[in-house]
Amino acid sequence: MNENMIASNARPEDGIRSAEERIIDAEKLKKPHRKITKDWALWVVFAVFFLYAVTLVFPFVWMLFNSVKSNQEYFQNIWAFPQSFHIENYTNVLLNYEVHNVSLIGMFGISIIVTICGTVLSLLMSSIAAYVISKYKFIGRNALYALAVFVMAVPVAGTLPAQYNIMQTLHLTNSIVGVLILYASGFGFNFLILYGFFKNLSWEYAEAALIDGCSDFGIFFRIMLPMAKPALIAVGVIHAIGLWNDYVTPSIYLPRLPTLAVGVNLLLSELRGQSAYPEMFATMIIALIPILVVFICFQKTIMENTVAGGLKG
Repeated sequence: MNENMIASNARPEDGIRSAEERIIDAEKLKKPHRKITKDWALWVVFAVFFLYAVTLVFPFVWMLFNSVKSNQEYFQNIWAFPQSFHIENYTNVLLNYEVHNVSLIGMFGISIIVTICGTVLSLLMSSIAAYVISKYKFIGRNALYALAVFVMAVPVAGTLPAQYNIMQTLHLTNSIVGVLILYASGFGFNFLILYGFFKNLSWEYAEAALIDGCSDFGIFFRIMLPMAKPALIAVGVIHAIGLWNDYVTPSIYLPRLPTLAVGVNLLLSELRGQSAYPEMFATMIIALIPILVVFICFQKTIMENTVAGGLKG
C-alpha cells in the first residue's frame, strides 16, 4: 500500500528534474577538462607575447650596455657586459660633435620648439575642423569629411614637388615658421579621432550655453574644448611623438637647422665612419629616452581615449 501511495504521489516534474540534474552533473564533469584547456591556451598566449616583448626590449638593453663601453672593450666582445662604465661617451657626444655648427643640445632645443609649437597648432586646427564638421549642419559638410579622409590616402611623394615650390616661392625654406605652417594641418589622424569624440558629445551643453547668451566661439573654447581634454592629451602625445621623430619635413625645409631626427642620422654616419660605435649607441640612447619617457607617462591616456574617441564615432 505504501508503494502505491508513493507511486500515486509522484509527479511528472520529478522525472524532468532528474534529467536536468543529470545534464548538470555531466557538465560539471566536463568543466575541469575545459579549465585545463583554457589554462594551456593562456600560457601559450603569454609565452608568445613574452617572446615578442623580449625581441623589442633586447636591442635597447644591448645598445645601452654597449654605449658605456670603451672602443677596445666593444670590439673585444660585443655581447659581454661592460667591465667599466664610460659615461664620457655621452658627454662627448653632447658637447663635442656638431652638424652644420649645431650641437646635439642645440638639436634638442630645435626639436622641442618644433614639436611643442607644431603639436599645439595641429591640435587647434584639427579640433576646430572636427568640431564644426561634426556639430554643425551646412552645405558641403559631407564633402569636407570625405576630403579629410581622401587627404590621408594621398601619398606624400605625390604632393611634395608642388609643396616645395610653394615654400620656396614664399621664402619659407630653412625657417622654423615654414615648418610649423606645414604641421598646422586640420585634417589627418588627429581630425578623425577628434571628430569621433565631438560627435558623441551631447549638444545639450551648447543649447544651455546659447540660452545664457554664449557665442559659438565661447561654446567651443569654454565648454566643448575643456570636455575634450582627455582626447586632446592622447592625440597630442601621439602627434608630438610623430613630430619628434619626423625626418622628411625637417631634412627638406630645415637643412641648416637640423632637428634631433635629422642631426642624429647625420651624426651616426660620421661616428660609424670613425668606428666610434659606443658613442654612436650613446647618441641613439639620448635620442630615444625623451620619447620613451613621454609614452610611458601617457600610455594609459593614449589607450583609453584613442579607442573611445575613434571607435564610437
